Amino acid sequence: MKVSKESQQFLDNLRVYLLSSGKNEQEINEIVEELEDHLYEAERNGKDVEDIIGQSPKEYMNQVADEMPLDLIGVLKYIPIIFLGAFSFILIDDAIRGTMEYSLLELIGYPLIFFINLFIMFRLAFRYLAISSLSETKQWLFLSLVGMVPTSLFIVIYYVDRSFQTPSIEFGTVGVTVAVAVSISVLIGVALWSKSWVTIIIPILLFLPRIFINMTSIEDNTKLIVSGILPLVLVGIYLLIVSKRQQHS
Repeated sequence: MKVSKESQQFLDNLRVYLLSSGKNEQEINEIVEELEDHLYEAERNGKDVEDIIGQSPKEYMNQVADEMPLDLIGVLKYIPIIFLGAFSFILIDDAIRGTMEYSLLELIGYPLIFFINLFIMFRLAFRYLAISSLSETKQWLFLSLVGMVPTSLFIVIYYVDRSFQTPSIEFGTVGVTVAVAVSISVLIGVALWSKSWVTIIIPILLFLPRIFINMTSIEDNTKLIVSGILPLVLVGIYLLIVSKRQQHS
């Protein structure tokens, strides 16, 4: 059974909207599967999405979300996983840079920025994209603009921290080794839990090129430029390949 591209897009958007609204994943799957059956039968009779839901996709998603209870336990169980995964990236990145020293302001500010970004991305951005009709290019542009919020906050902390000195914690050689080992274990654990290679492949694409570039004898300025651009290009190519595969699946 395979529905049209339009119907599949609607089902995917509905799933994203409900997940970002904090609804139970099992209930979401049941609703999406049932609706997929109805859409399949409707399309065989020459009908489309709006003929089945009887209203606009936006109104339907809002209605379904309002009828479903908030799955607070389900939401809360993801936060520690996302939190540990995100900070594993930061620790590995800082270990490669050789700057594993954190001030009190950073230890407080980084988690705070994380929760702000989590709210903006999942509660606002993803819900908006699910009910909007933006093209793929505009969606990426929108997410890029949203991503500038935490980046800006990190920059603010960076400069404030250098204007007002606060106590700091510095990782020694043993501390760095342990932190990196734990971070890698966390990323592998998240990959096994989510049954996805993303949290393994993206760190490899981001960090390995920089390690190899740092081992070369090219000029420091060239190293800085190449190590800043190449990993992002590789990640972009990987995400593009994944996106194309999903579209043809």
